[in-house]
Amino acid sequence: MALLPLHPKPPADLAIFTTLRSDALLLTHPLNHFSPYPTSPPTPSPFYRLLHHRDRLLSAAQQFRFHHAITLLSSPCALSTLQSALEKHLLDTYSSSTYPAPVRIRMTVSSSGALTLTSAPTPALPLSGFFPLSLSPSHDPATAAWRIRLSAIAIEPSPYTVHKTTKREMYDAARAHLAATATDVEVLVMNERGEVMEGTLTTPYFWREGGWVTPREGCGGNRGTTRRWALERGVAVEGTIRAEDVRAGEVVWLSNGVRGFGWGRVEEGVGKWVGKG
Repeated sequence: MALLPLHPKPPADLAIFTTLRSDALLLTHPLNHFSPYPTSPPTPSPFYRLLHHRDRLLSAAQQFRFHHAITLLSSPCALSTLQSALEKHLLDTYSSSTYPAPVRIRMTVSSSGALTLTSAPTPALPLSGFFPLSLSPSHDPATAAWRIRLSAIAIEPSPYTVHKTTKREMYDAARAHLAATATDVEVLVMNERGEVMEGTLTTPYFWREGGWVTPREGCGGNRGTTRRWALERGVAVEGTIRAEDVRAGEVVWLSNGVRGFGWGRVEEGVGKWVGKG
């Protein structure tokens, strides 16, 4: 994958991170397969899409030339190292390496290759939202998991939007502008061409011409772990979503590495794209 130009120069304290779900319920899903070693047989994992999270971190490390992190994440033992670190964190924090209750765990990797884990409990969710092979285009409004708003401020695509880093002030500003403080509120952000890039917390999927479409990589958004699942499994395809075509009341699916896949509706009269201010 080609590296993007770094403008401006990365902050000295820049780190890369990814956030995943630890949940014993995931062990019961038939599509949950994971191999901690290249030669080991696939087994269920309580850590949601750990392989994809490792790949995401490695891609970011390569982009920002974090050479020590690249060594850590590209090792043949990288997945087993991450899994062991996650299990130790659960043991140290919750007194069990197989803590059954759902937990969100943030894995942060510094330029020196240091791995830091922080976590907090997260709500229980239905198993059906984690490994979907299709998404429904319509739902009972009472079951919506998200309230969706449209940012009025354009964001310039950069390595800091393509990869998940600690440089997140552009996302914080988009949420603050719409007073999006609740955890069930998502804000969709656009680039300077008026194309939807992503959500501040999630990857979005829009129903267009009989199928689900997620913003293409060229729009500048994050290459998320659940986005990868959706594309590899044919749940969605890439495309361009114009902000002006996003309708109040329409159903939009959202996904991320903690909450899996859930849907919401675009709120009426909240956020209207007006271009770069």
